[in-house]
Amino acid sequence: MQTKTSIAQSAVDALKWEVNFTPKPGLVDALSNGSHDDMDLNLFLKSADSLLSGFQQTAEASFDRDIDISLREDIGAIGRQTEADMFQATNGVNTHKGAIWTMSLLISATSALQTNDIGQILLSAQSLANLPDKYVPQNAKKTHGMATKKKYALSGARGEAQTGFPNIREILSYTNEEDDLWMRRLMLLYSNVNDTNIVYRSNLKVLQSLQKISREIFESNTPVIENSKFVELEKFVSEYNISPGGCADLFAASYFLDNLTNVGEN
Repeated sequence: MQTKTSIAQSAVDALKWEVNFTPKPGLVDALSNGSHDDMDLNLFLKSADSLLSGFQQTAEASFDRDIDISLREDIGAIGRQTEADMFQATNGVNTHKGAIWTMSLLISATSALQTNDIGQILLSAQSLANLPDKYVPQNAKKTHGMATKKKYALSGARGEAQTGFPNIREILSYTNEEDDLWMRRLMLLYSNVNDTNIVYRSNLKVLQSLQKISREIFESNTPVIENSKFVELEKFVSEYNISPGGCADLFAASYFLDNLTNVGEN
């Protein structure tokens, strides 16, 4: 049976798995810094470790709780402190802000429900995401998602959660017997997610082009990294200096959910 502590550790492990997963065009991985000059593998690993305490507090605060405003406010306060811990660990670099939002909701729902039923967890996380938190600072710095929502009507990580994580649902429902299952799941994310990190760095047309190339790779019978279109994708993200950070967060969250075991308190 998984404890509150192990739920939190599993979330940190998923973030470490994600950054080590290679290759990931535009993103930091074990061989490349992607489209980043201020981030690398070691910084992401350090950042992930800095989140453990906050994730543990989220699991503990949520254990066997009702999904209500009180819980939403409690995990919101913990999440803001977890962000501060991250920025302290990274010297101000935003490595995991979006991941903290997504993982905190999933950890909270998992611990509150004491279940490994992914459907139930996602529904409860969605409910939490739609509850108001009156303690959110009104002068909080705008995220990339907030900026692109205003300009392009894209809602980013918040919108993904508030609509029930449709992209997580889709990639976890996709299975095959090939060795590159998670590589294909990543391409599915690239092809579906309206990633506000990409739009913030470029524009909507660039996002749509990346989605089109990724969709062609996903639908091909050729192994992903052997596909000539994959080389095209790598060149494309380099040319436009874009980073699908929203996809990375959902990739890690999907891995976290896919690896949940029975949850309970020992």
